[in-house]
Amino acid sequence: MTTATLRVSRAFTDLIPTRWAYPDTGATRDLRLDFMRGFVIPLLFASHFDYFSLLMFIGWERLGVVSTAEIFVILSGIVVGMVYGKKVKRDGLSAVMPGLIQRSVDLYRISVVMILLVAAIRFIPWIDSSIITTFYDAPLNLTYQLYPARDANISEVISKALLLQIGPHQFQIIGMYVVMFILFTPVVFFMLAKQKVGLLLGLSWVIYAIHYGAPFQSLRPTGAQFEYAFPIMAWQLIYVHGVVAGYYKQELLAFFSTEWGKRLIYVCIVLSLGFLVFTWHHALPHIPQWISLHLISAETFNYWNDNYFLKSKIGIGRLLNTVVLFVAMYALMTRCWQPLNRALGWFFIPLGQASLYVFFIHIFLLLAVANTPLPGYNDFWINTALHAGLLALVWVMVKKEFLFKWIPH
Repeated sequence: MTTATLRVSRAFTDLIPTRWAYPDTGATRDLRLDFMRGFVIPLLFASHFDYFSLLMFIGWERLGVVSTAEIFVILSGIVVGMVYGKKVKRDGLSAVMPGLIQRSVDLYRISVVMILLVAAIRFIPWIDSSIITTFYDAPLNLTYQLYPARDANISEVISKALLLQIGPHQFQIIGMYVVMFILFTPVVFFMLAKQKVGLLLGLSWVIYAIHYGAPFQSLRPTGAQFEYAFPIMAWQLIYVHGVVAGYYKQELLAFFSTEWGKRLIYVCIVLSLGFLVFTWHHALPHIPQWISLHLISAETFNYWNDNYFLKSKIGIGRLLNTVVLFVAMYALMTRCWQPLNRALGWFFIPLGQASLYVFFIHIFLLLAVANTPLPGYNDFWINTALHAGLLALVWVMVKKEFLFKWIPH
């Protein structure tokens, strides 16, 4: 970054009143992270309720070559590192293991319940469940069945459900998170407790590199369905680094308060803006040409996107974009927390604190909407009202704690 750019960035941040800053009390819960998780929810709705609306102007990778999945995984890792890490430091690893095991059981249970509920819904004759039981690959014009045939033996359905080999594709990231939490979290905390941070991160990168160099979809060690979209050997890199960042949160905040740390924040802000400009060259379906950029050719964009930003393998460009965007957003909320919280905190924070609940509920909202004529209208303003109404409904359900007793949140 040039000296001139640094000077402009500093001048901009100096304009922000200090009274706007986040009041860091040292509490384990960080409302900035809850806010960011809540912000992911509308982007999730833009991706899964695939109707062109105002929401698409910030969704569909418009803020960078980053999807809701990367942000969800890194935030989940950070929160796990903060919450359980505090207990590890205070009481030791053995005191934390029962909680980790119980959380693993809860996450696995809710995933299996979701899969089996959808399997049962297929037999209700007046409900078209294809929205959550099939996956349509638009570029190839192929539809994939995500469940066995309805006349399949029930033991086959149950065994595949227990192995997470079937289920709605809109819920796959939860399956990936469940397996990642079970397989990686105890190992991560064991190595953190032994102060083997360098070895831990090195092994994580080795696993990532092995998958990155392998042929497409050739390495799926769990055999679970989610690995077609979220191969665990690639996605563990984001989660493991997130847990480590959460574990050493105070040390990282102290570093970013130094001169070199502040310079790194400015670099992240500039790179985030650069990635935003890059992703606006993506010729996505339904996106009007007037909000797309044409500074580089489609061939050049596709080459860079296919080689460095592939989502399934977490291309190195996408990985860098995820990190710098997270740092830039966190810095923005740290400096401008008070106005952001007053304007949107009432909406985003409750959703962020119940993100797992929202992931569960939105599957059934997808099913409900797909069985009405509304999506067929293909009207921009109807779609916008539909997205807004669904988000408002979910917010009310969270505030009323609807079914919180049964659904993890």
